[in-house]
Amino acid sequence: MLAGPQPFSLRLDRPLGSGFRVGSLVSVQVLERLGSGRWLVSVRGRTFPVSAEVPLEPGARLLARVFRAGGRILLRVAEPAAQAPGQSAPGSSDRIAASFLAAGLNPRPEAVQKVQRLLERLRLPPKSFSRLAALLLEKGVDLDSPGIAALLADLAYGQSGGRGRRQARPWPRKSEQLADELRRDVRKTGGGEAAALPLFNHLQAGAEQWFVIPYSYGELCGTIRLRRQAPALQADRLVLATDGPWSFVLNRKAAGFRLQAVCAELPPSPRARRGWRRMAQKLQNLGVETDDTIRGDEGFDGFSLPGEAGPYQRVDTEG
Repeated sequence: MLAGPQPFSLRLDRPLGSGFRVGSLVSVQVLERLGSGRWLVSVRGRTFPVSAEVPLEPGARLLARVFRAGGRILLRVAEPAAQAPGQSAPGSSDRIAASFLAAGLNPRPEAVQKVQRLLERLRLPPKSFSRLAALLLEKGVDLDSPGIAALLADLAYGQSGGRGRRQARPWPRKSEQLADELRRDVRKTGGGEAAALPLFNHLQAGAEQWFVIPYSYGELCGTIRLRRQAPALQADRLVLATDGPWSFVLNRKAAGFRLQAVCAELPPSPRARRGWRRMAQKLQNLGVETDDTIRGDEGFDGFSLPGEAGPYQRVDTEG
């Protein structure tokens, strides 16, 4: 799909416009070649002429991050967002199998291939969607059902391949108000595109249950992912996924909580690092331990950190 070195930049002939935040991931589709080194691309339904450092292929989908350099907005391409139907991205099956193990599932070849076909058909990056698809299988959801694309878009709200930004709510003045709003979001059973999301949150399989709650407050959007463990059914992990390069993992410990930061852009900018230190200090004053090291997102599937032992006692080795 691509030639030349990666990553590389796409230089836009005109501004992206409103709704694109620096640091956010976007899916870019190459539409046609305009001339020497210039291409027409589509981003979130809008078309833009761009200049590319490498040859592109019409029809290719790319995963890019919005960033600013020298007063200009650029798209930094890190990887193809998906391959053409029938062509698997290198290592995608390994990533899918790893997501099965992290979820405590047996990575049977036919199940891994089914997830791989789904992601190829919907043109979704395995890095962000393998674990989500594994969770759907774990909860007994048919990956061939007509509403699967809409459900995945809600589960990955704010990310590349997820559903676009909803109308943002103002930040609540009190933490109790925020908690009440999130409880209503989990319990609501409305119809329409998001009708499958409450059902997903209701379904439980095995010893753990994940709840996924899309949010949009001010300029920040993404999903809150909450894990509840049996037999006590006590919440022991919260993952805050954002539409930018940052994710935060809060774990319940024997005494208190511990927060870890994950960043897709390492090393973080000095400003981002200072912001993390200020937030970490405030959390420590509230009794929350923080990890001094900012982790890269390689191997992070949006739910489990790399190197963590999965719930192997639940792996079904028979079926």
